[in-house]
Amino acid sequence: MSRSLLKRLSTLDERRRWAVVGLILLLAAFAIRCAQFGNPLIHVDENFYLLVGDRMLHGAVPYVDIWDRKPVGLFVLFAAIRLLGGDGIVQYQVVATLFAAGTAMIVARIAAPMAGLKAATIAGVIYLLLLGLVGGSGGQAPVFYNLFVAGAALATLTALTSRDVSAERIRREGALAMGLIGLAMQLKYTAVFEGVFMGLALMWASWRANPWPARLAADAAIWIAIAIAPTLIAWYWYAWIGHADAFVYANFLSIGDRSGAPAGELARRLAKAWKLLHVPVFAVVLATLLEPWRRFPNGAATMKFALAWLAAAVVGYLAFGTYFDHYALPLFAPLAAACAPLFIYRPYRLGLVAAALMLLSGAVANGLVVRKMWLKRGHQAEMTAMVEAIRPRLKGCLYVWNGDPLLYHLTGSCLPTRYPFAGHLNLLRENGAIGVDQATEVKRILAGRPRVIVDHEPAARDFNFEVVAIVQAELRRAYRPVKVVRLQRTRLIVYERIPGR
Repeated sequence: MSRSLLKRLSTLDERRRWAVVGLILLLAAFAIRCAQFGNPLIHVDENFYLLVGDRMLHGAVPYVDIWDRKPVGLFVLFAAIRLLGGDGIVQYQVVATLFAAGTAMIVARIAAPMAGLKAATIAGVIYLLLLGLVGGSGGQAPVFYNLFVAGAALATLTALTSRDVSAERIRREGALAMGLIGLAMQLKYTAVFEGVFMGLALMWASWRANPWPARLAADAAIWIAIAIAPTLIAWYWYAWIGHADAFVYANFLSIGDRSGAPAGELARRLAKAWKLLHVPVFAVVLATLLEPWRRFPNGAATMKFALAWLAAAVVGYLAFGTYFDHYALPLFAPLAAACAPLFIYRPYRLGLVAAALMLLSGAVANGLVVRKMWLKRGHQAEMTAMVEAIRPRLKGCLYVWNGDPLLYHLTGSCLPTRYPFAGHLNLLRENGAIGVDQATEVKRILAGRPRVIVDHEPAARDFNFEVVAIVQAELRRAYRPVKVVRLQRTRLIVYERIPGR
């Protein structure tokens, strides 16, 4: 049998093996995440994205008609999902699951050169399990953009570790990587930190292949241009319609006007994050110290890359200083990849035990977290009860003072403000960071005498209680509760305006 035929057969066999891995990870993704399908109350963020995507199809312009500081690409994605039909809830959750499965597959591809196919597959499943621990069981932005960042990481790793890679191929791989980072940045700008790391790694690969300063400068210029192109296109479109200022303020300036949380609150959030992250971090430390990756030709280079990628993701997590649970989601792709070598460590069957423990504990933790979320935030029944109480009373615009913006979508209500994300008008940290004064905007909304107001009691500790007092005074004066939905520690209340008030 000729050498070329053997090579083709080997390639075919490898593709079949990866096809099996892909199927395993796809099935695992649906098995892990399907418990949340149809739940409209997974997280307030993603049901806001769905509202904006839906209203975009009816002519609304983000930052102009509906204000937020997320990149417009995220809302375009949810608008595209709305084209799938239904009310969009199951649809966005299924699409997010497909993105999660795709990311898990890329995690496995990155892990395989330092751990082999079986351990890499386990790493992909662990990535899927980790997502659910910090609010990633639905459609948070990183669930989508992790796919693009992981793809960029794989392209960068290919440029760094392929044998006899040419300068031309490095330029192509770099263009692919930076294109994917550019798309990721239009889902969430924190991808820029991982993008900078990958750009520097690509420049080093380019210099190593061809140490000519002019070529390196050309490569850098091409890659930077490709990375920022999606954001520049978005800015240009807003400039073309006369709203460049609104785009720039929302995307780049408003975050600097937002106030920070107290040190004690930040410490509590970091401690909570560490409680969830310490197991995979410990696995990475063991994989680094025990060095099972040395059994593979590209093991050392791949492990170094995974650790450097993880460090870049950690910088992105720490940079904004808020440390909310779901901000840790970008850490999970490099974490899962870097865990993989541990699963092939042979002495005392440590690798097998570690894999079994991480899979079992991850599955149990996912189930516990989902149950806790249902008790804390509610599920479909609670949302249905709210919608049924609101619809027959709805004349004019609903006002969700404190609650889920998805209520506007499911009731078909108009928006009483360009700030339908309740936190923009009730959180103290947002006062002075949204382009208007919170109290002034809330008074304007209440002056419109909305027929129905939704509240979620009690108010959180980080609310602007000057504005809370304004709303509560109006509720006492002119409204009556018509529906109370009780949750574990809180309650959702639908208020109706008293006739004649």
